[in-house]
Amino acid sequence: MAQPIKQPPPLSADLNVITAEINSYKQIAGQAIFEIGRRLKHVRKEKLAEGRGGWTEWLRLVEMSTSQADRFMKVYDELGDGKFPTSGSIALGKFYEIATLPPEHRDQPHTVPSTGATISST
Repeated sequence: MAQPIKQPPPLSADLNVITAEINSYKQIAGQAIFEIGRRLKHVRKEKLAEGRGGWTEWLRLVEMSTSQADRFMKVYDELGDGKFPTSGSIALGKFYEIATLPPEHRDQPHTVPSTGATISST
């Protein structure tokens, strides 16, 4: 049986609270873009997908096209790994990358295997 859709909590009427929340979410989104690009680059560079049908076939397993992967890696190469601050100063165009992910991946909490951190969009 499908679980009911969880409604988000109501938003604050305090502009300072909303400003802080927006800046926080911008930072999380920027970090996610960089971490996805970093991991994609690692898989490609180390040829970790070779035994799984190759790069393109592996990308299908993570439900990503080659052009999406290329964009994530480009963002990481150009702006990631400490080259660009993620504290709310990411250009809006970079967030487009997140919007291109399948909704089921954006709406679920994720645990980062290497750190154990849980990231939730809600």
